[in-house]
Amino acid sequence: MKYDFKENDTNSPVQLYVKKFELDSGEKGVLYIYKSFRDILSVTKQATRTLVFAGLGAILITSLLSFVFSSRMAFPLREMKKIAVAVSRGNFDNRVPSYTHDEIGDLGIAFNNMAQQLKYNISALRQEKEQLSNILVGMADGVIKFNIDKTIILSNPPAEEFLHNWFFSNENSEKVLIPSKLEDMLDEILKTRDEQVGEITFGDQTYVAILTLLYNGENVRSIVAVIRDMTEEKRLEKMKSDFVSNISHELRTPISMLQGYSEAIIDGVAQTDEEVREFAQIIYEESLRIGRLVNDMLDLARMEAGFTQLDKQEMKLAPFISKVVSNFEVLAKENFVELNLEIDDNNLMYTFDVDRLEQVLINLIMNAIRHTGREGYHGVVTVKEHADYVNGQLLIIVSDNGSGIPEADIPYLFERFYKADKARTRGKAGTGIGLAIVKNIIEAHHGNITVESTVGVGSSFIISLPLKEKRS
Repeated sequence: MKYDFKENDTNSPVQLYVKKFELDSGEKGVLYIYKSFRDILSVTKQATRTLVFAGLGAILITSLLSFVFSSRMAFPLREMKKIAVAVSRGNFDNRVPSYTHDEIGDLGIAFNNMAQQLKYNISALRQEKEQLSNILVGMADGVIKFNIDKTIILSNPPAEEFLHNWFFSNENSEKVLIPSKLEDMLDEILKTRDEQVGEITFGDQTYVAILTLLYNGENVRSIVAVIRDMTEEKRLEKMKSDFVSNISHELRTPISMLQGYSEAIIDGVAQTDEEVREFAQIIYEESLRIGRLVNDMLDLARMEAGFTQLDKQEMKLAPFISKVVSNFEVLAKENFVELNLEIDDNNLMYTFDVDRLEQVLINLIMNAIRHTGREGYHGVVTVKEHADYVNGQLLIIVSDNGSGIPEADIPYLFERFYKADKARTRGKAGTGIGLAIVKNIIEAHHGNITVESTVGVGSSFIISLPLKEKRS
């Protein structure tokens, strides 16, 4: 039997064991065993104290080591975070320092390699973008990139000029952004998925549009339209067609007359020598006319090709102009025209090609007399020379008070075969390219020629040449 109790003096726990027993001799007895825990408790208390201090020390050391290790790990990670934020903002020059050679260090090295590769790739993409942008800007053709909803994503300067010209054209009364023809082509290419080519015309401008699709896999991503300005090509094509038509028309009349009168002579229609001479004279004059036309065409072709050779010499301008004007006095009287000459500076020296400038004045004075002179009307043709020293220009003006030129015809006066007076007969008219030759001769002298005219009042042809030499 076991009993637990405490000693009175020490208040320490005590255990008492009681056991009954009986000997072989028959005697009975009771065995008492007394056991005190004082020493054991003392050892236990000391051991507990030791364990508590050891535990606290272990916790302290562990915390310190954890702080040290975490600090060593957290600092590179914080630095890596800062650099990652900088990289996300486009700064690829920062690098993560190599603090350790463990996994954190390897991560920093990998991050640096990634940043370097990103910098290289973005630099390459930027160069490609700049190169593409420069190509688009430098292209003569317009390029417009449309989204699938037909909104404009990208355009280069020629395309912007095309859109600007369309937006402010008279045909765009509703002020829409793109021409209806181009919008129809966009609808058609989205429907058929085939390349579209079409001509867009508004005002006096002509464009050719080529539309193609850009794909993202199998889906249409966008539409690219290449806009080519064909206005000049159309104009040149028309000029070529008009040239062939006009030269054929100009040659048809003299050739027909040559053929007709020569057949008349061959067939004996001309009975007398006088009639034969008359027919032969007509044939001769028409052959001269063909010769003048061919020579004028050759001269104009050489000038327009840039092969004009000027034999310039310095001389007084006033006597030269007076001589040219005096040659038309008889013609002016025959056409009831008063011919006047006004010279501002009789001593002005100027360097020019005498034959070429004489050709210019002959053409202008003859045209002025032809369109001014008529019986019963006092026509006046004035040739004026004026030296504008302030602006450094020599002005030669041929003016008349004749029928004038319609305003619509003035821009085309210097084109080949253009004749503002549609009613004048071919017998009295020139070849139709005289003014074109005049313009090329003046431009070869580094000058320009302009026209001022009012119908029923008269016309003025103003030659402006650079005034290099002043008074002698």
